[in-house]
Amino acid sequence: MSCDLHRHDEFSSYDGSGKASELAKIAAEKGLTSLGLSNHGNTSGNILHYDACKEAGIKPIMGVEAYFLPKYKEKSRGYHLCLFAATVEGYKNINLLQSLGDAHKYYNPIITFDDLAAHSEGIICTSACVASFTSQAIINDNEKVGIKAALRFKEIFRDNFYFEIQPYVISDPGIQEKVNLRLLEWSKKLGIECVLTSDSHRGREEDLEVYVKMHQLKNNTPEHIEHIRKTYAERYMPEAGEMEQCFIEMHKGDIGLKVAKAWASRMHDTMEALEAKVDPDIIDKITEFPAIPVFDETQDSYKLLVKNVKSGLKTRGLWNKEYIARAREELAVIKANDFQDYFLIVQDYVMWARNNGIGVGPGRGSGCNCLVNYALGITDSDPIRFDLDFRRFIREDKKTLPDIDVDFETSRRGEVQEYLLQRYPGHACQIASYGLYKVDNLVNDLIKIYPGLPEDKALVKEIKRLVNRNKDEEEQVNIDSLLSDPSAKLINRDYPLFFDAFAFMYNKVKFLGTHAAGVAITREDIHYYTATRTTKGEPKLYSYHNLVDLERCGVVKYDLLGLSTLSSLVEMRKVCGIMGFDASVVDDPDTIKAFGEGKGNGVFQYSSKSAQQILQEIHTDCFNDVVAASAMNRPGPLSQGIPEQYATAKLDYHEENVPWSKYINDTYGCILYQEQVNAIAVEFGGLSWNQADKLRKMDDPRSLKSRLLLEENYQPFLQTFREGMARYGLDDSEAKALFDKFLNYSFNKGHAVGYALISQEEMWFKVHHPMVFWYVKLKQADMDGDGRRFIKECAADGNIIFLPHVNYSKPDFSLRSVEGEKCIQHGLVSVKGCGLKAAVEIYNERKKHGVFKSYDDFYDRCKSRLVNARVIRVLGEAGALEFDKQKYINSVTKYNTNLILSAGE
Repeated sequence: MSCDLHRHDEFSSYDGSGKASELAKIAAEKGLTSLGLSNHGNTSGNILHYDACKEAGIKPIMGVEAYFLPKYKEKSRGYHLCLFAATVEGYKNINLLQSLGDAHKYYNPIITFDDLAAHSEGIICTSACVASFTSQAIINDNEKVGIKAALRFKEIFRDNFYFEIQPYVISDPGIQEKVNLRLLEWSKKLGIECVLTSDSHRGREEDLEVYVKMHQLKNNTPEHIEHIRKTYAERYMPEAGEMEQCFIEMHKGDIGLKVAKAWASRMHDTMEALEAKVDPDIIDKITEFPAIPVFDETQDSYKLLVKNVKSGLKTRGLWNKEYIARAREELAVIKANDFQDYFLIVQDYVMWARNNGIGVGPGRGSGCNCLVNYALGITDSDPIRFDLDFRRFIREDKKTLPDIDVDFETSRRGEVQEYLLQRYPGHACQIASYGLYKVDNLVNDLIKIYPGLPEDKALVKEIKRLVNRNKDEEEQVNIDSLLSDPSAKLINRDYPLFFDAFAFMYNKVKFLGTHAAGVAITREDIHYYTATRTTKGEPKLYSYHNLVDLERCGVVKYDLLGLSTLSSLVEMRKVCGIMGFDASVVDDPDTIKAFGEGKGNGVFQYSSKSAQQILQEIHTDCFNDVVAASAMNRPGPLSQGIPEQYATAKLDYHEENVPWSKYINDTYGCILYQEQVNAIAVEFGGLSWNQADKLRKMDDPRSLKSRLLLEENYQPFLQTFREGMARYGLDDSEAKALFDKFLNYSFNKGHAVGYALISQEEMWFKVHHPMVFWYVKLKQADMDGDGRRFIKECAADGNIIFLPHVNYSKPDFSLRSVEGEKCIQHGLVSVKGCGLKAAVEIYNERKKHGVFKSYDDFYDRCKSRLVNARVIRVLGEAGALEFDKQKYINSVTKYNTNLILSAGE
């Protein structure tokens, strides 16, 4: 047996290197039987490491090289200390210690003896490298302090504490040798076993120079480069038995060859004993934990869900046979899959948001297809009214948890996230993301370490073009192709190892970021799954693992998505005194007419020319057409001419007399939605639902996954489909023609309906409350972008827009009444050169002491650091300091006239 225990990968930022999958393969090639991981103050790589080792057939040992102080001391970085998980409980405790350390973070999370004593169960601790507390005590000739610390570690970890002997030269001559010899003495004196470790920072010996290049990105001084080259020359993953041989070579002159061999053999045996203590299946055991948290321990979750659904249907006035039957059907599937707590949790935070005035979308994705979601108030899309198939969302044979993604207004989404963290303390956190080195950011970083290259802009552009030219069909750089490219070889000649360094670092982790939407909620203590951290200036908890790694552990993710349009709707409703979404807007004929006329400017999803053209081309005259236009205004259907097919079919459509006509009549015979593909393929074509799910994923020629599914499944699925359709009178060619339609393009109807409801409501406001609609849109628009277009159409619609003025304007756009008529007032910030802070200063002064009587009055009261001479000048040039009322009115009249005249341009 042979183990490389103390080891770093890409998650030791700018110090470790290599992806878990690559390093595990190297370990197997070198004859290692187990592989450890101990990144600097970071546990992010452990799950990837675990799976990679399992794949390579070696034992994974997960850990961290923590930062330790005997007692917390402010502004101290701490010493190195390695912790490894021997059991599930040990894995949890390492995560917990990492999280506790974050509270004392100084560059890195800091842990203390008290922390270790409270959470040592299941952990193997090793003393670490020359940067450890014990090693530094030896280096500084402070033996008493070092021995005292070693005995305290032994007291805490008992037989699970080991001294690390590292048989490699570092840049400071004699230091590693001194530490090793003293630790061997302490081992005999204190009864603490020693293990040989490599402290490896890369996989292969030959990668030293590109490894040095990586270090240069952080510190490019000659002294640092030389230090790295000397210290890390031997810090590659060793072959089986190599560490023992290195130890013998390093110390045979100090302790004699025979003694050195004896120590090497003993440390090898000790490492085998350490390795045997480690449970090889830790993550798999964690994954077996129940995934979904219990919503309320005091109640029967399913009975509570049924009660809430019943109450919701009654509140919506839908307590009738049709809705009750559908609800029972869905509830039975939810119960069979044991998903009831998941629905209750989502309902809880959605209703909290609604009750706190936070805008919530009417639904997105296939969650709109679920009547239970509608009854619970999670969505506002009625799946029976809009003919949405529940089976697209969840089925009894599909055991994977459905995604109920919910949109919240972007500016207040953080409040909902914070609510969840407080609602489930110790069981919830936001989710990390791994920021990777891609083409642009990696090239931009690498050029900085080559003198003269940053200034050669043309060459930098050529380098990026060269890299992009060597991408494969999945848009990933083909490294072999790049390194053999003649142009790359020429650049490597002038800038040595440039592309080798690129290849070494491409797609590796650059930083730990945050997932914008995801919140993880766990059944057990969150530290069984991940360590948690805070980010600078924020109290929120974030995981150390990304979404994929957390889901690998069985963690449930709740997506709280941001949609800025919802803020617009919330404000429109507020101004008009409307409480929440009103389903009656769907049937409003004037709203549908406006869509049919292509009046989509400013309306969610329909501001683009292509969307407006589709609305007109298909002669939109019902909500179904609005939904269809949403689904068709995408690159796939536009390139395939689907809007034209839909429009042609609609002009002369007679309901087809085929068994599946109920699935195609509302799209005039066109196959547009995924729900249509699934239902026809299963109910009539004889495919299973799982096969139908694969079928609808086979329609994207840009995706390698889609193409592989197509290649593997096309013929067998087609044969099954032909046999199924033969029962309904279709011959082979007719069945194939229909089957091939499924592969052209299809869109999730539930999502199309959910988002079309947002568009419908916005258009309703535009038609019936145009002043309010444009006021809100202008308030939120960028005046250098959409704002210019919006303001012209606003004026063309007959709305009067007043120019900015220090006596009438708020900082932003506002509504004001002039002689009993509602008008839109430009804000002061729309004057270029008058920033928000200056605008607020002027507005507050007016509120506090009254309107400004003259230019001098304004100047005397407002002249300040914020409202400086430049701000006053631009306000004057914009007419905002015009105190002659008639002149101001004349300017407003002229302004509106010019807007109307230019509206059609």
